[in-house]
Amino acid sequence: MKRLHPDALLERLEWRRDIRNLMGRISADYSVREEGAIYDRYWSHREDVCLGVNEGWYAGPEAVSGYYKALDEEIVLAAQCVKKDFPDKLEGLSEAELKGVGAMSYIPVDSHIIEIADDGRTAKALFNIRGSYNRITTSGPIAYWLFGWAAVDFVLEGKDWKIWHMQWLRNVDVQCGTSFGETPEKFPETEAYADMASFAMPEPTVKATLMENYYTDRPFTKSPKAPEPYETFADTFSYGL
Repeated sequence: MKRLHPDALLERLEWRRDIRNLMGRISADYSVREEGAIYDRYWSHREDVCLGVNEGWYAGPEAVSGYYKALDEEIVLAAQCVKKDFPDKLEGLSEAELKGVGAMSYIPVDSHIIEIADDGRTAKALFNIRGSYNRITTSGPIAYWLFGWAAVDFVLEGKDWKIWHMQWLRNVDVQCGTSFGETPEKFPETEAYADMASFAMPEPTVKATLMENYYTDRPFTKSPKAPEPYETFADTFSYGL
């Protein structure tokens, strides 16, 4: 690593703060059910952006933005189903007022490891994900524990850091109140929530197994590699495809 002038060191401390805040804002957007805004707010719109999840990659701006758009569509549909279940309490609310009703998502990111390139053009970071959320299913709301990692390549665009590549990986994703290794309990479907059967997330554009959700006999699974000091992006590994 090159020696830096004190002013450059101060700038890098500010950059680290900006990167932590960016990921914190994503966590806050999940908590207030604004997942649909995440792509426009925090992602670079470069043609080579990509988002990796357990089942594969969403490659390119259309696929990445489509992933977050689908999350938003699920929230809107779920609210309509909750409204059917509680008409006396929710009748008369506008779509904006109704959005997010019955849903909860608390997904903080922490234990950050951040490395900024010597050339100041890119950065890499690894975060732990630990939290809980609920999904509105054909059986109604079901709560889940979530543990995993966010592994991110950032690119500096003007004065703002933007996400370039991200792996959003679920290590444990299981119904609350059950053992991590148990088969999830199946609840009876209810008429008010039948419309949730029509929702499905878009398939990854590149199918791959980036991580298997925990099961009792799963082999030991490492976290994504932690970033290390580097000069330029060409000198390090990528969290993307």
